[in-house]
Amino acid sequence: MGNALLNKDLYNKLLTVSCRLLGLGSRFLLTFLLTKEISLEFQGEYTLVSTSVALMIILFGFDFYVYANRLLIKQKNRDVFFFKNSLVFYSFSYLLLFPFIWFTTKNFDVIDVGSFWTLYFLIVFEHLGQELFRSYIAMRKPLFANLLLLLRTGSWAGIIVFALFFIQGFQISIPEILRLWLFFAISTCVLGISFYPNIKSFVQEKIDFKWIRKGIGVGLTMFMSTICLKVIEYSDRYLIAFFLDKTELGIYALYFQLANLINVIIFTMYISFIYPDIIQGVHEKSRDITLKAMKNIQKKTFFIILLYAISSIVLIPVFLKYIGRSELYPNIPIFYILLTAFLFLNLNFSYHFVIVGFEKETLIFKATFLACVFNILLNTLLIPLFGIYGAAFALLAGNFVLFLVKRKYGKNLMDQWR
Repeated sequence: MGNALLNKDLYNKLLTVSCRLLGLGSRFLLTFLLTKEISLEFQGEYTLVSTSVALMIILFGFDFYVYANRLLIKQKNRDVFFFKNSLVFYSFSYLLLFPFIWFTTKNFDVIDVGSFWTLYFLIVFEHLGQELFRSYIAMRKPLFANLLLLLRTGSWAGIIVFALFFIQGFQISIPEILRLWLFFAISTCVLGISFYPNIKSFVQEKIDFKWIRKGIGVGLTMFMSTICLKVIEYSDRYLIAFFLDKTELGIYALYFQLANLINVIIFTMYISFIYPDIIQGVHEKSRDITLKAMKNIQKKTFFIILLYAISSIVLIPVFLKYIGRSELYPNIPIFYILLTAFLFLNLNFSYHFVIVGFEKETLIFKATFLACVFNILLNTLLIPLFGIYGAAFALLAGNFVLFLVKRKYGKNLMDQWR
């Protein structure tokens, strides 16, 4: 019986990782093929658009999910209540998004994104799809969560990759990419809602504005933290575009995507399975459960990044030879700088979820704000001096500061149990 359960758990993990890697692989290959078959400039434009969509999702999502998903883990059989009341909050957020996107598309035309409606509904359904993914993770259904993620992020990218690879002379525009992306974002939401546990009781479930107001309070603190974190993650791209050019941005984005693979692998294989145990362990005041889960994340993070770094020594030259862009070869060290940055980013999560479990969101904000200020100062100073290498070192420094501060806060909180 024990072996059967172990085999089932391993099987589910392998399927989960396969779904995530298929989706990630499609986006990853899209980055390479846009560079190879179209241009580095087009890849830079695509990076700015996709980054902007991601930032809009963060801005109007308000990190309300932190409050709802923490309760999903701690309180059983209230999933539809949390889902419905979260949707009520998000409905107001989507209304605020409307004039913002309208103003942006009418007054800023640096890149042609096509229809206002396409961009607006893409952000809405991408956000809703992301929240469904997070909810299924919190409900300990990572396999279905990653099936939804594959449909939302991998399907449309896979179609474009297929066309670029097999159809000679195939060309695509940014508006066409966004329309295809939107179709699969909508499909994901329909599927995710259809299979949501106890969804038939959705209409009968009450709306609790007191619960929503409390969630806004928690979300506000985490929202500010996320803004700081995303500034660390994305500001370098805008500053590269400002100080340098889109070709340099394309080179940096390519290596960023390559290094970013490890974040997805680690989250999919380990963090998504383990982080509910950390929050549950804190909730039950169990030092043993919490430490075991934290150490598991840390050990697996070191092992996978080391394995990935060794493998990349062989794989990166193969990828670059396939792309055939000579300007990429001198910049290979950027990949290893970014990979080190992501080592510290993933190590910080073991302490991050301890702080979330203790419901000390203000400590997360203090840590991310400090790291954000440090990162922006370094980006502004180093990019004009050292180009895209300066951006990579600034990201490394910001993530290292984030890790150190959260480590300090997490240990201080756990010391209360002694």
